Amino acid sequence: MLVRFLLVPCLATAVPAAAQDLTLADAVARATERHPALRAELHVLEAAEAKASLDALAPSMTFGGELENVGGTGAVSGVHGAEATFRVGRVFELGGKRDARRALGAADVDRQRARLELRRLDLVTEVTRRFVELLERQALLTLAEGEIALAKNLRDAVAYRVERAASPESDLELAEIAVARAELELEHAVHELASARVALAVTFDVAVPDFARAAGDLEPLPPTEPLATWQERVTANAEQHGFAFDAAQLEAQRRLARTVRAPDVTTTLGVRRLEALDDQALVLSVSVPFGTATRATLAEARVDAEKEALDERRRAAQLESWRSVFATFQELLHAKTEFDKLGSTMIPAAEAAVKLTQRGYDEARFSFVQLTQARTVAVELRKQRLAAAARYHRLRAELERATAPLDGATP
Repeated sequence: MLVRFLLVPCLATAVPAAAQDLTLADAVARATERHPALRAELHVLEAAEAKASLDALAPSMTFGGELENVGGTGAVSGVHGAEATFRVGRVFELGGKRDARRALGAADVDRQRARLELRRLDLVTEVTRRFVELLERQALLTLAEGEIALAKNLRDAVAYRVERAASPESDLELAEIAVARAELELEHAVHELASARVALAVTFDVAVPDFARAAGDLEPLPPTEPLATWQERVTANAEQHGFAFDAAQLEAQRRLARTVRAPDVTTTLGVRRLEALDDQALVLSVSVPFGTATRATLAEARVDAEKEALDERRRAAQLESWRSVFATFQELLHAKTEFDKLGSTMIPAAEAAVKLTQRGYDEARFSFVQLTQARTVAVELRKQRLAAAARYHRLRAELERATAPLDGATP
């Protein structure tokens, strides 16, 4: 079924004259390029890269000085006994701390890249869902337009019969009510379509839709892979890859914690001026902290506990993904069964009933109420079939998201 789009007066923003139809591929491309949330993740990645570069730097050199024995009394009054010292200091890192920081920085950057890809997959799924909804709203608008035309034609036919006393005047009132209901359905379809257009447009940072219509078809329904294929993909989906990056980050933290066992050596070298002796001398100091092994042990224990917790969360997420895929696949099969049943049996039967009821009404064997009921059933079944088709596409998009791998990223 080819869906078409009606420009929406009043309730929707105006469409530029040169606006083009929008395909799903175009919508996804624009959203992944422009969506503010995704751009924010890119800036977070830049921040992670800058932090990794900063952490990879060696400790800074220090420069300092001190002035002693000044402003005293007697022999050390004024600056006669002053001692001025100027020092240059440096921390010598031992145990491979700098390399460990580099590894941790790289792991943090990789982890943020994985998060960026996860956000991109979420956005693609959401764009697909809104695109499908727009296709459905376009189709419902087309259906509403057809129904209001049929309702008006039927009202005119009833008015003709009433004028010739072939039908009671109450039938004309009921026909007017049917027209009014059709007009309300049209108005509802119009504003729902307007909302769906805006909902899709904002995903690529456009407040006013700049496209004419969504180009695409809800049917025929695309085929789907068997359940076993979807479940097999769960073990290597994006979330599982994300856990792998988290594990790599924890391993880098553990490596850094292990380096703390080797204490750093802080040294300073300076020159001291002795005013009382009118001489200079070198000053050397060395300091080494104690208790670093205990700190390293506790830090490693913390990381190990977090790693165990991460493994359990990873397993829980895998089981939940398996359950979700199974349930979604069942709903997908149901949507297809409903769609096929409606198209092959129920809608043809309803349309045949409308024709038979129309014929009986023309022959004064059925009432107008019976004809209206038959027509209402046919319309509702067509709407139900549209809903089943849209639901099928949305569920398939959810399956794709739940089983999608993390492209271009390996921990």
